[in-house]
Amino acid sequence: MALESNRMLGGIGALLIVISSITSFLSLSRFFFPNLSIASLGSLFGVLGLVGIILFLIAMKGFAVHYKAPSIFNNALYWVITSIIEVVVAFALAFAVVLSVLNRIIGTITPFTPANPPTLSSVLEILRPLIGYFIPVGVVVFAFALVSVVFIIRAFNGLADKSGVRLFRTAGLLFLVGTVLAGALALVAVLLVLAALVSISAVLAITAVSGLVSLVAWILATVAFFRIGVPTSQTLPAPAPQTVTPAAGQVKYCPYCGAENLTDAAYCTRCGQKL
Repeated sequence: MALESNRMLGGIGALLIVISSITSFLSLSRFFFPNLSIASLGSLFGVLGLVGIILFLIAMKGFAVHYKAPSIFNNALYWVITSIIEVVVAFALAFAVVLSVLNRIIGTITPFTPANPPTLSSVLEILRPLIGYFIPVGVVVFAFALVSVVFIIRAFNGLADKSGVRLFRTAGLLFLVGTVLAGALALVAVLLVLAALVSISAVLAITAVSGLVSLVAWILATVAFFRIGVPTSQTLPAPAPQTVTPAAGQVKYCPYCGAENLTDAAYCTRCGQKL
């Protein structure tokens, strides 16, 4: 696949991930603003993230082939795989925690009705007694997130070295900052909730800051893809000068010096004697 196609696929894929991330924030906003109609757009465009990741992987595969650097695609693929494992493990552990202590909180849950619709605050308040149990879950998920971000950093660093676009390194660094910031802010938010200093719904607002950092990283990656240089033309080497050699039978030799001369030559081109 041509370098131009890889550049376009990578840029479009990263842009779709950016749009998907923005719409994910819109989806979360429905919990804060139930009457906000634009919040429904989040679920409508959520599939764009999956399409963007597929295009991103196709582009990284093309770059790996073009630059003869298989690690570019391999690290990108490992990033996707570990991210999927991270999500699965997070949901599995969270479900296990809720299931194991469900009998402790089942009697405290107020049934939701049309007059009492579920909101983010009401759902999170149900989980308040369990927040201490989620700390080990968060540690495990954070470990998977660190492994995942190492792979995307390696993929972007390799592409930066081969393409000469240093902005990929900046994007990779922001991914690391966003992951570390997410872990730190989540821990701070949990401690504040346990100390009853903030409401449990503030956890989402605090940790959303790290999501904004990752969003900026993907925006930089989008710009970086479109900055990859594509050669517009190639300079062809100048043809080597050719010496015309007379064909056999069309020459005669000078009897004085033996030089080759054309058959119709009257004088030798070397010694000047008359032929």
